[in-house]
Amino acid sequence: MKKFLMLFLILIFWLPTGYSHAQTLLKTGISLSDQVPKGFFGSWKIISVMTYSNNSKIFNEITTDYWNLSKENDVITLSNPVSGAEASVNIEDVKGNRIKFTHVTRGKNATMTETPTLTLNGENFSGTDKIVIEKFKNGEKISEDVVIYKITAKKLSGNSARTIFMSTN
Repeated sequence: MKKFLMLFLILIFWLPTGYSHAQTLLKTGISLSDQVPKGFFGSWKIISVMTYSNNSKIFNEITTDYWNLSKENDVITLSNPVSGAEASVNIEDVKGNRIKFTHVTRGKNATMTETPTLTLNGENFSGTDKIVIEKFKNGEKISEDVVIYKITAKKLSGNSARTIFMSTN
């Protein structure tokens, strides 16, 4: 519980207070967000199991989470309907049913970079989620904590959380 509380507090303090539209990376003039398979969009139940950490004391070994992946124009947003957290992500790579994206959260004395690499298989996806937390003091990096999770996900519904809560009449 202590690990979960610490990670929760870290995320709360690092999340941006306003919704930001991060620019999606471009590859040879074509937006990578347009190449993301439509099957990725929707609500998912995520199970994460730690496979590596250089500081396993601060990370949970197993977590269950909920993600909603949605797209508006070229902006892909990852939100958590339980915690209310929401962030734009940068698509780094798309190859068939495999995507890799990154979200960076910067605080005054720390930066958290999360990089999921996911492969879609029908109503499921699997892959890895790497989280790197860098802490700084007087502008100098004083520590770096890394965790890699093996993740599996099962689709809960449609293309966005809106399909759960709103009808389209």
